[in-house]
Amino acid sequence: MFPSGLAMATGALGLRLVLVAGVAKAVPPAPAAAALARLSYVERKVEQGPPGSWREAREGGALQVGDQLRTAQDALLRVDFSWMAMTVSASSVIRFPEGPFLQTILDQGRVALLAERREMLKLLTDEAEVRGRGSVIVRRRDKDTLVSSLAGRFYVEGTGRALDVPAGSGTIVRAGQPPTAAVALPAPPEELAPGGDPVFVAPGELLHLRWKGRAASYHVELLAVGSETVLLERDVTVPELELAIRWPGAFRWRVASRDAGGLEGLPSGFGLICVDQ
Repeated sequence: MFPSGLAMATGALGLRLVLVAGVAKAVPPAPAAAALARLSYVERKVEQGPPGSWREAREGGALQVGDQLRTAQDALLRVDFSWMAMTVSASSVIRFPEGPFLQTILDQGRVALLAERREMLKLLTDEAEVRGRGSVIVRRRDKDTLVSSLAGRFYVEGTGRALDVPAGSGTIVRAGQPPTAAVALPAPPEELAPGGDPVFVAPGELLHLRWKGRAASYHVELLAVGSETVLLERDVTVPELELAIRWPGAFRWRVASRDAGGLEGLPSGFGLICVDQ
């Protein structure tokens, strides 16, 4: 048997360990970081994650501060924030770094941003800073940043000089240079076919889209009727495109011109497509 003093000490120590364990169990877990946004549409291969830790992005998943997103050459992504929406085109890389100020960094590719309620999240490239409210398209190509203001008003800064870019105009910021003077965006194409009278096709059937225009290139988008989410998009250099839609339903398509410098203009009116099984 233990001496009475040792027994008492051992009992006290056991009681302390039980109490400490109880206190440790009572400490609540650290709260999970609040989501910055939601990935509301994921088409084809999109990857997400902190630097050096890519994983497959899932539709409906959360975007956290510190995440990066990159899209494959045939992919498309929509990100919904509480006050704005962002469509990330194919072959794009975009980051949401941790820091004292929340911002977006576009490393390469194309993003379309819509912020009607209040000013958009500031977007940075190596050449430029873009901020404002409305609808804007930003492309980063090599060491050039191209900004097209479709609606509202935006401000573009490069090498410490800021430029007011009102709706219907655009600018290019080249490495180490201020923004070029704002220029009028190219006019939208006309005479879309199919147009207002819908064409009927089967899922997966090849559909020939065509339009009238003399631009250097074009950007084509497909949306569902009643939705503003872009489901498919293509950049082409001729005024026509063959496209297969694998989903049944009613769809709208539109096309925008791009000038010789690459600036994208306002989209055309819609043509209608019905995919019937």
